[in-house]
Amino acid sequence: MKPAAANSPTSAAMTTTKQPPPEKPEAVRLRTKIVLSFWAVILLLGFPTWWQTTSIYRADLPLQDMLNWAEGLNTPTSIPLHIWVSAPNLPCPDAQRIVRETQQALDDLNEYPTLHQRLYLVNWWSTGKDNKEEKGTPSTSCGENPSSPDLGDPALRVLLEPAKDGFAFELDPVIAKAVVYIPRTDANNVSKRLAENLHELFKEEQVAAALQTVALASHTQNAQAFLRSQPYDVVTRIEKQINRAYKSSSEFHLTFSLFTAGGVPSSWDVQDALSKHIQPLVQALSNTSEFDITTQIQLYSSYSPAIQPVTKEGMEGAFLQQKDLTAFVNAAEWPLAPSIGDGPTINFILYVPVQDEIPLKIDGVEGTSWLIPQWGGIQITNPPLQPDPMTGGMSLPAHLAGELLRQPFETFSSQLLSLLGVPQANQSGKLLPLQLRLDAYKRFSTLTLYLKAASSLGSLARLAQRLSNIPIQKHVAELVDDAIGNLTAAEHAFLESRWDAALIHSRIAYRDSEKAFFDKSMVGQVYFPDEHKVAVYLPLLGPIGVPLLVGLLREIKRLVVRKRGITP
Repeated sequence: MKPAAANSPTSAAMTTTKQPPPEKPEAVRLRTKIVLSFWAVILLLGFPTWWQTTSIYRADLPLQDMLNWAEGLNTPTSIPLHIWVSAPNLPCPDAQRIVRETQQALDDLNEYPTLHQRLYLVNWWSTGKDNKEEKGTPSTSCGENPSSPDLGDPALRVLLEPAKDGFAFELDPVIAKAVVYIPRTDANNVSKRLAENLHELFKEEQVAAALQTVALASHTQNAQAFLRSQPYDVVTRIEKQINRAYKSSSEFHLTFSLFTAGGVPSSWDVQDALSKHIQPLVQALSNTSEFDITTQIQLYSSYSPAIQPVTKEGMEGAFLQQKDLTAFVNAAEWPLAPSIGDGPTINFILYVPVQDEIPLKIDGVEGTSWLIPQWGGIQITNPPLQPDPMTGGMSLPAHLAGELLRQPFETFSSQLLSLLGVPQANQSGKLLPLQLRLDAYKRFSTLTLYLKAASSLGSLARLAQRLSNIPIQKHVAELVDDAIGNLTAAEHAFLESRWDAALIHSRIAYRDSEKAFFDKSMVGQVYFPDEHKVAVYLPLLGPIGVPLLVGLLREIKRLVVRKRGITP
């Protein structure tokens, strides 16, 4: 029976199945070395190289400090405005009493700490024969020395003079100086009335500063409360003035263009007009911004074809409708560059119509000029016709002399001040001196650049926190450090009322913060989504990564099986 069982079909099949020959130890070791070599190259060379070439360098930024600047935690709560008072013809105790009582009245009137007026009795007035100021030669010892380091830049110089009549507050027509006549009979109300005049003189500048703080900063509680306490029409008027003007910049480009609808006039005395009406303003504003001036002449450059002037019976010339003034600029044909360089371009156009339309006027308006907010100004001029020696008829002059350019360029100078945001000349019934208006513009520009720089730093800090995949290069961190340093210096200059130094530091801080925020090395990574990275790595993970991983798993399994077989 046992031999029959040995010859069964099942045992026959088992004896006929062939097993693969055992792998030679040399081949096993070779395969193991190959797999380990691949993984050694990957781990020791490939992975460090990949990590080094794909890692994002992020320089350390003082993020919390940047956010503090943006939130106003480092901004001074009160920015003083120094006013120098001199009283050479008053007894020193009386002058000190008037300054002290006027300061107390100003403290009661002021509701906003920015540009808060601070009075200082300063010995700056000379009582010479010509009553002109002579630096370094004061006439009385009552008051501080003008060269004292504790004194900042004066926003206004006030001269107190005794008077027999009533109280009077008179501003100089040109420079930032006022003469206050003090009656001897009504000395009790002098301080109050002087404080009211000073407060009224700088109140609109405070409103403009509060509006800019609300627009650019996040710490706006005091500014909003102050604006709510002011007359609505005053706040609205100043807000329109700010919106009409260009944003504060360290550089502006002025372009003066002569556009003629025909072939004449083909020349103009523009350099003489610029030297008389524009250059003095540019020189006065040079410590606030830099100005480049260019001129051009374009012949056969008519206004936009969409405009159709109308004629009136019994009246000469043509009339433009007021609704057409916004479409007057022929942007398709007039070569007006929107910007040249870093700063914005302010355009001023002097337009001479064809002879058939002279005089070209604006219907319902006395003048022939208008302003385009944040763009420029336009002036239509109707030069007198002259006899043509060739035809004997009347024609337009071939050249615009300086006398014909006087009125247009006076208009351009006024438009330039409006487009820059310089306060109006007539304020609260007073005609403000030009220097006082320009100084107010300098202070407004300084505060604007300061707030913009702080806001840009806060935006950069929030961007760095939200997007962890953008690189932050070393030079960006250096720009941030420089911006914070200049903001700190500007803050100290604010507290000392040194506006020239504050303007310089604020301008540099704004420039560095803008460069850091718009650095090209960061902008490119913002628009590189994660889907692109997956598309790059999939070819490596599939055809290359899977065989290497399978081979490694097989070797690990073989070593585990071998170890178990050896273990007793």
